[in-house]
Amino acid sequence: MRLPEIQLDDRRFQELVSEARTRISRACPEWTEHNVSDPGITLIELFAWMTEMTIYRLNRVPDKLHVTLLDLLGIRLDGPSAATTSLRFKLADKPIEPILIGGGITEVGTPRTAHDESVIFQVDEDFTIPAMSPAAYVLQRHGQVKDVGIAEGEARPTGSDQLAFGSPPQVGDALYLGFEEPLDRLIVQIEVDASMARGAGVNPEDPPLRWEVSQADGQWAPAAVLEDLTGGFNYGSGTVELELPPRSVVAPLGGHRLHWLRCRIAETSVSGRAGATYSHAPEIYSISAAPMGARLPSTHAARVDREVLGVSDGTPGQNFPLRNQPVLKLGAGELLEVQDPESGDWSRWEGRPDFVGSTQFDRHFVLDLVSGEVELGPAIRETHGGWTQYGAVPPKGAVLRFTSYRHGGGREGNVTANTLSVLKSTIAGIDTVTNPDAAVGGVDAEIITHARQRASMEIRSRYRAVTAEDFEFMAGEASPRVARAVCIPPRDGAAVPLHLVPRIYPADRRLDFAELMPEEALLTEVAEYLDDRRLIGTTVELKPCRYRGLSVVVNLQARPLADTARVEEDVAHALYTYLNPLVGGNPTGPGAGWPFGRALNQGELYGVVHAVDGVEFVRILRLYETNLETGEQSAKPAGTHIVLEPDELMASGLHIVKATHRED
Repeated sequence: MRLPEIQLDDRRFQELVSEARTRISRACPEWTEHNVSDPGITLIELFAWMTEMTIYRLNRVPDKLHVTLLDLLGIRLDGPSAATTSLRFKLADKPIEPILIGGGITEVGTPRTAHDESVIFQVDEDFTIPAMSPAAYVLQRHGQVKDVGIAEGEARPTGSDQLAFGSPPQVGDALYLGFEEPLDRLIVQIEVDASMARGAGVNPEDPPLRWEVSQADGQWAPAAVLEDLTGGFNYGSGTVELELPPRSVVAPLGGHRLHWLRCRIAETSVSGRAGATYSHAPEIYSISAAPMGARLPSTHAARVDREVLGVSDGTPGQNFPLRNQPVLKLGAGELLEVQDPESGDWSRWEGRPDFVGSTQFDRHFVLDLVSGEVELGPAIRETHGGWTQYGAVPPKGAVLRFTSYRHGGGREGNVTANTLSVLKSTIAGIDTVTNPDAAVGGVDAEIITHARQRASMEIRSRYRAVTAEDFEFMAGEASPRVARAVCIPPRDGAAVPLHLVPRIYPADRRLDFAELMPEEALLTEVAEYLDDRRLIGTTVELKPCRYRGLSVVVNLQARPLADTARVEEDVAHALYTYLNPLVGGNPTGPGAGWPFGRALNQGELYGVVHAVDGVEFVRILRLYETNLETGEQSAKPAGTHIVLEPDELMASGLHIVKATHRED
């Protein structure tokens, strides 16, 4: 049962008017005209209305008081989360000397317009594009490995060594280029002078070749083919541009220990088509390679280094504001430094969520991410009359500075692919830059309404995960990038399964399967947070949520004057919004997301479609289950009732809507 609502004053308009009229007869008996047309009564009603508004405000607790109460409970607004993506830097020409792309200082933004400011991303870490060339060229044909000589970064094989693969070529035959420098994240261009390969059914746009980079334990990671002007050696000479994976490892091959890039004949083409084989291998007259760029992770944030906060006055509970806010969650090496006024030495202070476990000797500080305030330990007067210091106090005259911090973030950083194209400061050798993938993960700072809603859960759980509701709540507390979570009871003493749904902006559209899968970094962040709060002996297994893909085929009749193209678009949007794990489940518009395990009746969708302006009636409406990962749609309709498991959510596949007018 909820606590009763307290009314500080329950008088209403009519009661106030009646009371005023009663006072008139006592204070001024000469006033006998009390009709509503009397100017005096009009003034009484005006003041009664103003008084009622004041009472209404009095009975509402202001936001400021709510914030103060939440602060007393130790509940703070969560800061924003920054969107992340990767930037593809392309060089104008082969590098003659190493090119440094500085982390935290290299900024790339969207083009600035008359209405929108540029959205800026920063490269996360320093990266150097080396001026390198191959150090070895090795062939593997029919299981036999042969080292072919290379001079000044270019191989010019002769005789039988010109055959890149065996004769006839077999699956597993490969050519290798070895490098002394790591190949991590590089974009490499391979120049080949060769004859044309011949093969039955080999498609130059989809050849049976795999470009791969050496990994640990004899494994190989695929490289992405950005451009292949050789057509899989079907055109002969040309260039191949590759984007290499984030890591390469030294491996022994042909008497060399190098980082290897290989081209291998596979059983199927890149698209998975079987049966395409080479009948005659290409003859390579020369082959060389050089880096032409790099693919680097970046974040929608600006980094500030060595910001001086001020000078300590030697008293407890001091606050020092940062110049920029809101602040992103602190990372490694981002902390407070205090300079001793006598020796001049700098000491590092550790950030904590609060001062509960801090003593007067602990160099701790608390950072409010939303306001950007650095708080130092307070002194609390105890019941016995003495004072207890929580956290150390910098001596008087000590200078405080922050080593570094990042500010920014928010939803505006979720930019679409190929929109980050403006390099804010010139880097010698860099020709172009762009983001091949959309930026994801940007979340605004928490609003007071949400903080009020979670306050009761925080007080109830006391930061300990015991029940399923605790695990679900704390998954959202671990990161603002977690939109929803569901905890299913474990079976036979196994680990507690916790399924996560990542936050996506905007969500009222068709969502790709990759977007719905939480990133490994997010799973790690949630796991670390829950590890400190779970009961001893409890094991938590974090998983992506399970989705039931559903495609809807609709044939409808539009109203006579309605635009059929607009009606089709609106109906499709309504279906993508309704059958949605993040904003679905509400027939009148975006909601809280499709409830876990809730079944779907076909009749619901008739109501969703008919609610769209311009729809006269629905001729055909059928449901088809769809594999969201592959896009494969079931050949038979799914029926009229779709039942979900407790950990499943409904998600949209491809909806097909056809609208026509009535034929006269």
